Amino acid sequence: CSTGSVLSASHTMLLSAAVLSARGTCNVAQEPPDITRSAFDSKYRRRNRPVVISNATAVTGARFRSITAVSELASAYGHLNVTLSSANAHSYGRKKMLLGDYLDTMHDVPWQEDGAGADEIYYLFGEHGEELQPLLAQYPLPRYAAPVQWLVSSDANAVAHDPALSFGVAADGSGVPFHFHADGFSEVMHGAKRWLLYPEEPPHFDANTTSIKWLRDVYPHLLPWDLPWECVIEPGDLLYFPRDWYHAIVNLGESVVFMSTFL
Repeated sequence: CSTGSVLSASHTMLLSAAVLSARGTCNVAQEPPDITRSAFDSKYRRRNRPVVISNATAVTGARFRSITAVSELASAYGHLNVTLSSANAHSYGRKKMLLGDYLDTMHDVPWQEDGAGADEIYYLFGEHGEELQPLLAQYPLPRYAAPVQWLVSSDANAVAHDPALSFGVAADGSGVPFHFHADGFSEVMHGAKRWLLYPEEPPHFDANTTSIKWLRDVYPHLLPWDLPWECVIEPGDLLYFPRDWYHAIVNLGESVVFMSTFL
């Protein structure tokens, strides 16, 4: 997990100076890669608190990282139609596109332009059909992600199920604005992700404002008690996002490849 100074020069050169100057230190709890499943459950999942498990997949995820380099994805899956989702908080827009065409054009998306609403911007980060199942089947699930039934029995949502995977590829500066859903893990294979989290609705929330615009225009003016929980995760790190916490993401790096595991 980055503390505000770990990103490589190639990453930092890609973002505007205004956004970089707003990048804070990591204030999310961090744990070593050998934290046990029971310790994770008791300290974080049961308490509904975020955590970054540093270097959790540095070894186990090495092969998947190698087959998800953009060049490898273009070669193996570029001929497939994939589903792009709109980048607003509700992500209700959908459209199809050849993965190869998407990879060739994703850097042209105007994430930082004032006239572009998030509902007009599409990228690969959410819904999948059967087309990417051969790839998803090769992903090694985090060892903390097996179905569990320890939630309070009176909780209507306490239903054990198989984790759901959401694979994505995006350009520098991309990312969905604040939204919330079930809990899970976030991991990057290539590039990095800046995570911003709030247990309740964030200040100056606009479902149609991109995350990078919020960082540029709102974040620098927040009072200390309004600042988010935040951290930058890099390959090998696992971030646990709690259920019903608002969170926004800014992808950092020329091409960011990532996976979310919903529990």
